[in-house]
Amino acid sequence: MNGMIVSIHAMTASFRDPNTHLYQETILVPPPTTIVGLAGAAMGYEFKDALKFFKENKISVGCILNNNGNGKDLWNYSKIKVKEVKKAILLREFLYDVRADIFFACEDDKKIDKLYDSFCNPQYALSLGNSDDIVKILNVNRCNDIKMMKDKIIRDTWIAGNYINDFELDWEKVKSFPIKMTIKPPIVKNLPVDFNFTDNNERIATKFHKFTFLSDFHMLINPVPVYDFMGKRTPLFTFEE
Repeated sequence: MNGMIVSIHAMTASFRDPNTHLYQETILVPPPTTIVGLAGAAMGYEFKDALKFFKENKISVGCILNNNGNGKDLWNYSKIKVKEVKKAILLREFLYDVRADIFFACEDDKKIDKLYDSFCNPQYALSLGNSDDIVKILNVNRCNDIKMMKDKIIRDTWIAGNYINDFELDWEKVKSFPIKMTIKPPIVKNLPVDFNFTDNNERIATKFHKFTFLSDFHMLINPVPVYDFMGKRTPLFTFEE
């Protein structure tokens, strides 16, 4: 299996949990559908067509993301309710100074070639979350002969499935940190991975999958399958029909 790594930077990024509304917390790493949307913008596809491309070709995706902090953005917006315009407040979390490696893998080299060419010359501006969260592409690397192995040191990423009872803290890393901080357990989200689309291209989620989001201080108790991209190891999620 061959693939590629797209290294990116953004000053801000926000990955909203679709189950949240007035308080929109951000997920720590872009989920698989966000990666599809990013690739779709690079290829010049609508999300519906990009998702079809990934499903038909069984393309796998992964991501490792680091940030230098987070904040909260207060929005005052207008909404229409029974022919009446009302004001509402929305609080949205965001990540600051984001650097990420996004991974793509596929058995068909031609599909990787298409993604590679698209990220080298994107058709549309790329963003991570809001349209204001503009992405700068730092590097695009092809990877050959991607190998699958097992590892438990998986950080700053997500893994498909619920691993909330299969993690421990890396105490050596915790002790080496120079300041006091609050360490939270991994977060498990039930996120959509497939949709039906209306005539107006509105999305209706038809398939969900649980993902466990691991931070820099977490590691798994038992090794799980990961894939080696030029020394960078990450779990992958495969889109299928």
